[in-house]
Amino acid sequence: MLLLFGALIAIGAAPSSYAEGQVWQYKTRPQDVGSLLKIQKIEASRTGTIYHISLIGIHIRPGEVSVLQHAPVSQQTLDASVTQRVPDPGTFPDASGGIAEWRQAHGGVFTISISQIADVITQTVATQQPESPQHPT
Repeated sequence: MLLLFGALIAIGAAPSSYAEGQVWQYKTRPQDVGSLLKIQKIEASRTGTIYHISLIGIHIRPGEVSVLQHAPVSQQTLDASVTQRVPDPGTFPDASGGIAEWRQAHGGVFTISISQIADVITQTVATQQPESPQHPT
């Protein structure tokens, strides 16, 4: 029984195991193998703990490797997504600008998996119309 309990703990990250600055592998989409996430900031809110993360090595546009500067996520999202801690490669963006914009907009928090967040962002970008250049009149 103890072995089973120990195995279950090893599979998922416990709430106390998350800390600012940690870098994690996560369950990626097939096109994002090798992508990593970094916990940039952790803050408490009246609805629970918010984890501000960044992603590197994701494919938002076809054939283009991208960076996601900021995504606010729940512990549920991390628990369902992260697989293993890894060393920080030092290539993550500064998320402070994204966090500030999120606060100003009174933004929400993702409760879906990281791979689902990547899908939502990819679909949103794909449906955006390119802006036409402004011509002075």
